[in-house]
Amino acid sequence: MADHLSVVVDNSQLLAALTQIPEGVHAHLKAAAKVTADAIAAEARARIRRRTGKTGDAITVEETRSGDGYVIFVGAGRQHIGSFLEFGTKFMPAKPWLFASARLEEAAHNRRASDAVQAAITEQGLGD
Repeated sequence: MADHLSVVVDNSQLLAALTQIPEGVHAHLKAAAKVTADAIAAEARARIRRRTGKTGDAITVEETRSGDGYVIFVGAGRQHIGSFLEFGTKFMPAKPWLFASARLEEAAHNRRASDAVQAAITEQGLGD
């Protein structure tokens, strides 16, 4: 009589599913990042000090050069005005608008990111 037990398991399907997860996570996280970037930009447009409205209109969301996510910035020749408002100058106190908008969106983004990772896992048939 044998005094040990052997179990042979074919885990090739599991390994194949696991190798697909990073691509799925990237796609789902990028979509979540776009939602977050748009929400931050909308909040920033609402918070920025305005005299003419041109600086708020110049707040832009663009995909990063690497394609991994999105960047929010003030464009159209108004870059310095956004920085002056956010950080202040020696003649003007800071009136934060961009980082405050990002902080407000942080919890919602963390939730979206968590949901995106779970969706990628579930997409491969590994989640609940």
